[in-house]
Amino acid sequence: FHGVHATFSTICDPVASSFLCGNVSIQYPFWYKSPFWYASDAPAHCGYPGLGLICPFFSPHPIPLLGDGAFFVTDINYHNETLTLVDIDVAVTGQRCPRARHNLTIGSLPLDYNSADVNLTFFFNCSAPPPVSSPFVAIDCLQFRDNRSYVSVNMGWEEEEAGASDVASDCEGTMVASVKGTEVTAAKVVEVFAWAMSRGFVLDWEAAKECSACELSGGRCAFNETEELLCFCKDGSNHTDGSVCK
Repeated sequence: FHGVHATFSTICDPVASSFLCGNVSIQYPFWYKSPFWYASDAPAHCGYPGLGLICPFFSPHPIPLLGDGAFFVTDINYHNETLTLVDIDVAVTGQRCPRARHNLTIGSLPLDYNSADVNLTFFFNCSAPPPVSSPFVAIDCLQFRDNRSYVSVNMGWEEEEAGASDVASDCEGTMVASVKGTEVTAAKVVEVFAWAMSRGFVLDWEAAKECSACELSGGRCAFNETEELLCFCKDGSNHTDGSVCK
């Protein structure tokens, strides 16, 4: 008798389900989603709901669905379980004095900011300067007539709320951009904030709660077009009733 080596279904096979976008490998728990409205996606995706990545033609980097197309993924480290995102406006235009325009909403996804990230808090087009006690620094290259813009690095939550209430009424808008802490210092924030934004920030991911039992049994978590969770096993079977692999 000749034994048959058990393998994952093609949907969740580590090789068949991987996709290369530029220099970034899209693998489990991320998955590739077609960027075209007329292209039908696979009936089931191997990976976590919400962690789909699209790869437009001629794009060197995938784009995560969670950022509404506002960010590039420039690196995924599957060993450290981190991914690096860069604001598309900053990456594409290469501005020396960019204005942060995009917020990232993580919601209930199994993602979180890396402990090495810091926040740049911007107030734009302000008719009055921040209070003297505020750590904000004026950005000369964003000055418009008599109005000025300001930036601060990594304030505490309570301090940030107080600063926002003092300044927001005199400003056109405010925005928070995360960057790597190694790329910026409070002393030189005006000189380096554009560089820091071009280097992006890091998100950590962890196992989705609903997928932990499946993964611990040696399976891979997947979901179908109705977002029903499935567990694909190495023997080629899949389970939709919440059971795990043998």
